[in-house]
Amino acid sequence: MLLASRVEAAPPSVADRWTLLDPRPANHVSIRATTLSDFAGFDLGYRRALGHHLSFGVSLEYMYPDTGYGQIQAIGHGLELAVWIARPWVGPYFAATFNVGQNFVFTIPELNSLAIGGGADFGWSWDLPFHINLGVAVGLRRMKPVKESGPLCSLRRECVYLFDEFQPHFALSFGYRF
Repeated sequence: MLLASRVEAAPPSVADRWTLLDPRPANHVSIRATTLSDFAGFDLGYRRALGHHLSFGVSLEYMYPDTGYGQIQAIGHGLELAVWIARPWVGPYFAATFNVGQNFVFTIPELNSLAIGGGADFGWSWDLPFHINLGVAVGLRRMKPVKESGPLCSLRRECVYLFDEFQPHFALSFGYRF
């Protein structure tokens, strides 16, 4: 009888205490200022928490072309699986990404190039009041060309996603949890 009462009165685990005191919203949308090598851009993202330490996300990325190459547009799509050290949306995390990138001529979309690849990021996220979230992430990404249009990327350096080596990646995000 005494042993049974001790088992029932055991304190909850650390993860359970956090959940009871401050439940985390499972959804997170963000807009991120991002760089990839020498290119800058932004992306819109959505993440969904999967339990106490995982999240899955999708993103749509747009990278600005260099001056004089405005006709060559770059759009990327990404999938992300993140492991959070403490809990989703708070503190450090590690993420693995899968990306598909497309470069195309704005006036002739049939003239395009496609690349697939992946990367790894390390980030940190801060909670603010009113479900607002700030974050920063750094990492590396590598893309492999799958389809190339010869005349489009004759200057390969101007096609954002057609780099065949690791490229540094940096992102600063502003998000909302719901």
